[in-house]
Amino acid sequence: MLGGLGKSRLASNLNQIAKAANMGALPVTPELTQELQEACAAIQEMRRDLISALGVKAQ
Repeated sequence: MLGGLGKSRLASNLNQIAKAANMGALPVTPELTQELQEACAAIQEMRRDLISALGVKAQ
C-alpha cells in the first residue's frame, strides 16, 4: 500500500496545480489554499499510518 501511495498521481496532480497557480491560470483563493493544505496533511497522515502499520522506519 505504501508503494501504491508513492506511485499514485497525487504528487503529479499537486505539481500541476502549483504550475497552474504560478502561471495565473488558477486563482489562488484562501479556500483553495486551505483545501490544498488539508489534502497535503491527509496524505502525510496516510503515509505515517501506513509506515506505522507496516513497522517500517520512516526516512
